[in-house]
Amino acid sequence: MRQSSAFLSSIVHQPARRLLMSTLLAGCTALAMPLAHAQPNSKDPDDATLRGDMSNGDRVFLRSAGGLLVRDREIGKLGQRRFQKPALREWAASLEKKSDALYRDMTDYAERHKTNLPLDMSEASRRMVDRVAESKGATFDRDMVRTVRALLEEQVRVFGDSAESAEHQEVGALARRAADERRALLHALDKAAPRS
Repeated sequence: MRQSSAFLSSIVHQPARRLLMSTLLAGCTALAMPLAHAQPNSKDPDDATLRGDMSNGDRVFLRSAGGLLVRDREIGKLGQRRFQKPALREWAASLEKKSDALYRDMTDYAERHKTNLPLDMSEASRRMVDRVAESKGATFDRDMVRTVRALLEEQVRVFGDSAESAEHQEVGALARRAADERRALLHALDKAAPRS
């Protein structure tokens, strides 16, 4: 048992894992969702990280992706209430629906492998959403579209890279689906609100 604990401890502190986490954290920071502020549904996130048969890299991806999907779901709800254009309200409903479905599928997979995903947005994401929500009317539409477009473009890159680097086939499939859905949402957003 001691040997097993020492082995797990050595894995957690390997330089390669630190590099992988730094890379993912950088991507998430650009998305205004730093992994360090994600609130996992566990009293002991370190314990959750060490349990189960999932690789550390795949677990980091799922937990960071979960936080981004929670944020996108909330953005979708806000857009449905506040967008002026009906086409944008319809697009926001699609963002919420797709984000919620993907979050549930990632949660199901993560729970089978004894890890937890964030239940809420990070404080940084909450501040970003609140800042956009201060705008009104056509200004809200413009600010929200610009913000969401940048977030989705970054997610396409991050999720696409994660699909290539995932160690488990099912995690790779979830990352690929996330990238594909974000790409489709971007295309639909460009139709609802063409770039000026």
